[in-house]
Amino acid sequence: MNVRDLSRTTLDAWLRVTRLPLDAASQLLPNGDHGPRTPVMLVVDRLDATIRDRVGMLLGDDVLQEDARKRRVAADERQRALELRLDAERKKQESDARLAKQQEAADARREQAERAATQQKQAVEHEREQHTQEIEKSAKKQQQAVEEAERRQKATSERKAKEQRLRVLDTQADALEVEDDALTARDEALRLKKAASATKAARKRSS
Repeated sequence: MNVRDLSRTTLDAWLRVTRLPLDAASQLLPNGDHGPRTPVMLVVDRLDATIRDRVGMLLGDDVLQEDARKRRVAADERQRALELRLDAERKKQESDARLAKQQEAADARREQAERAATQQKQAVEHEREQHTQEIEKSAKKQQQAVEEAERRQKATSERKAKEQRLRVLDTQADALEVEDDALTARDEALRLKKAASATKAARKRSS
């Protein structure tokens, strides 16, 4: 093992020991896209890469510098992945917010439509009731008119019948009066005839 290999090995061991408490502390932090663990680990990784790069430059160790570059690239990729996840989460939240807003608007429109439909139904029902009342009122007036016409017709018929009966009674009374006059005239004729016979008989006895 040459000096550079020994230096890299020593540096790697030192960095591992140095990172150990940081890595342990980071495990206590909340994880996830919105948690601080990933950003902290990225800072530690970048610091690790920076130390390796500086030492590699001092020692003229291209292998150590390449390792530092790869670690920075890896940290950058994790950073971009984190940013992409955060952006995706932000867009999802915005989309969820828009969807929720659209749902609220749809619910409001549905409630408004239901209220309008209920009001329309009530208006139609009220109009139907009024129309029904008007029809019943008109039918009642027509029935009253029919009953009034029937009453008048009945009264007219009764009056005509009464007048007819009066005319019949008047005719009968006239006939009875004529008959009575005839009977009176006959009785008078009989009386005169009897008187004449009696006078004639008296004359014969006196002669």
